[in-house]
Amino acid sequence: MTSPRSNDHRSAGRRPAERCASVARPVELAGLSQDPDFRVGVRRMAERYAAERTQSDTTVPRRDSVAMVRDQVGPALAGGIAPASPQADPIVAAVTAQYAHVFGCPDDVGLRRRLLDWLETVNDPRRERYLRLLAVINDWPAPESLAPVFDWFVQALRVRIPGE
Repeated sequence: MTSPRSNDHRSAGRRPAERCASVARPVELAGLSQDPDFRVGVRRMAERYAAERTQSDTTVPRRDSVAMVRDQVGPALAGGIAPASPQADPIVAAVTAQYAHVFGCPDDVGLRRRLLDWLETVNDPRRERYLRLLAVINDWPAPESLAPVFDWFVQALRVRIPGE
């Protein structure tokens, strides 16, 4: 007897291992969705994003914080610049100045601490896994891994905040 899904176009022609993986991914996604710590982190990210939208001028398009960090740090990573090196100073300054400008606040230690807190929240490996699982399940392109960018910037920012 064939299973009800054996005629499903997505499982046709798949090997048993592929079919098992296609079942395991939604189960893993459900598990992540039920993880209380992960849910708190996702809620913090959503609340932070909503708060940022109300703090800035929402009548014009603006780059989000992730894009600001990615665009500045990507070339530094490719160039082999160490996060604690003096060559990282202008990169950190560019991101924090841009962030301060977009959100209309001073580029000070308080802003850098808020930015560090946000980066540590979004750099949760479970978030990246969640996004990858969503992409596979929905047949979307795989998202870019931002972990190296966030890791680099967290280190760079931390060494430039007194007391961190």
